[in-house]
Amino acid sequence: MISGVWRHDLIPVLSLTGVILDGLGGLYLAYDLLGSKHGSLRTITKSISYGLVFGIIYGLPLGLWFGLAGLVVSGPALSLEIGRRDVRNVQPFFEALAFGLLRAVSFGAAGWLARNAWFGINFGILSAIGLITSYLILGPPPGDVSYGRPQIDKAVLTRASFRGASIGLAAILSGAIHSEHDALFYGLKVGLVTGISSGFLLAVAPSVEAWVDELPDLRLGGYGAILVLIGSLLQTPQYLFPLAGLSTM
Repeated sequence: MISGVWRHDLIPVLSLTGVILDGLGGLYLAYDLLGSKHGSLRTITKSISYGLVFGIIYGLPLGLWFGLAGLVVSGPALSLEIGRRDVRNVQPFFEALAFGLLRAVSFGAAGWLARNAWFGINFGILSAIGLITSYLILGPPPGDVSYGRPQIDKAVLTRASFRGASIGLAAILSGAIHSEHDALFYGLKVGLVTGISSGFLLAVAPSVEAWVDELPDLRLGGYGAILVLIGSLLQTPQYLFPLAGLSTM
């Protein structure tokens, strides 16, 4: 018998991740249909790059589900925000609402799966309030990412502080509502992790943007082949365990 995380979480997550990577790899291998200097695959590559960093920074201290929230939602959301820097004055409130709710839903789902349902619901609602408020106060991410090198300035530090404080406070209050014994410690950890990740990603965003825009076409095709290979390997355990006489249920 395979117990714990293998039984309930890891096998389905690995299989689903494998399917997604296979699909992305196919897109890269079909680059001649989608490519250009600023084409679809460049945008996907930026989203994946940001998502991987978010996933690692969230996942190591906060667990699998927060890591997935960073990979699947926070990374692509940041990429979209930066990509819209030239039209940022169009309906800023609705952008704040959309991006705030998107991130809040992912945090709420992660909190639900990592802790419990009531924590996740409260965390999602309070995170939405904090994120939307922060977005309205600070505006979208800095628009100029053309300098191509990491940049740490007052705007980056301020945004990271607001992001970490709002989400950390949401986590503290969500735990305190149901008298969870580690509400303060857990909330401080969540706030610290989200604040650091936000500041770090904004600081390195110019380098990520420049790197992806300058990637040769052939290298993108190579990445596609690697993604297909990794995706296939991640789907392998669901077939190997039954063959080896091990149950994943």
